[in-house]
Amino acid sequence: MTKITPLSHIAQTKPYVPGGKLVGASGSVIMLASNENPFGPSPKAIEAMKAVAGEVHVYPDPEYRALRETIAEAVGIVDSSRVVVSAGSDEIIHLLTQSYAGPGDEILFTEHAFSMYRVSALSHGATPVTVPETDLTAGVNAILGAVSERTKILFLANPNNPTGTMLPVEALEQLQDTLPPHVLFVVDGAYAEYVGPEYEAQIRDLVDRKANTVMMRTFSKIHGLAALRLGWGYMPAEIAETYQRIRGPFNVNGLAVAAGMASIQDTDFLAKSRDHNTVWRARMTEALNAMGLPTPHSDANFVLPEFGSSERAAAANDFLKARNILVRAVGGYGLPERLRITVGSADDNQAVLAALKEFTASR
Repeated sequence: MTKITPLSHIAQTKPYVPGGKLVGASGSVIMLASNENPFGPSPKAIEAMKAVAGEVHVYPDPEYRALRETIAEAVGIVDSSRVVVSAGSDEIIHLLTQSYAGPGDEILFTEHAFSMYRVSALSHGATPVTVPETDLTAGVNAILGAVSERTKILFLANPNNPTGTMLPVEALEQLQDTLPPHVLFVVDGAYAEYVGPEYEAQIRDLVDRKANTVMMRTFSKIHGLAALRLGWGYMPAEIAETYQRIRGPFNVNGLAVAAGMASIQDTDFLAKSRDHNTVWRARMTEALNAMGLPTPHSDANFVLPEFGSSERAAAANDFLKARNILVRAVGGYGLPERLRITVGSADDNQAVLAALKEFTASR
């Protein structure tokens, strides 16, 4: 008897594994696994959601004009028609892959890149191609050496998750100038705000510099709106038109629209979040290195200490869980000897550092 089976490329696709929750914990849990903003969302975003809560029975503007125009004005984009919005930046990854790659095509990303690039490639029948990194960092020559006639998309998170490393803008420009015209260059700026406004403007300008480049951004990290699933992108007009043709109708909900518009205009909240992250990221990096846990410089909102072996990293993870502290194991990213630790509140950061100091003293 014939049974219903998925397409072969869907059957081999493994689902994305999120940071998760600490199941069965008693008492409060310190959540440092998912790179969330410890301050939560902007108070202005909360008020904006409350203001429209009684209108959720009405569909939002299908073109999202006000949201796109607000984003464009906030980040210095002249043509808001080239701004697209999405249900999280993951949707942009999937729709670009759906539009420009399929069976027989290749999608490039680096060795320790965000796992949704692989998931999206496989789920659309394309072949994922992993480019080796050096010292946890992408390399221009390595990427270019992996490009072939079958390459259709290069996804590059900058800063990268989960390593926190990044390429300078000059290297991104070199990639732009050297990639063949048939390759779409997607710069994932999920953590761009933690680098600073100057860098945000530079990756925006990359899109205007060459017709092969797309920039993705998200409201899930510094904006603290992860549960609303809101992302956006800036891209050449032709690619934006393609995206708008295939995105689902009303793909962004009304609460997310209101919160996103308020948050991106709340520059004081964003600066407060960035400054807190900069200070504590440096403190955590210094403290972890002093404990004998080598921790590279990060440009994102997390750090990535090394524990010397996968067994010791797993033991440290269990040690933290026993103290109601949840961090992210990254063996699935090819880094089993490391743990990714989000920069949290001052109290949470002190708690995880104290726990790891206790762990390293005993192991």
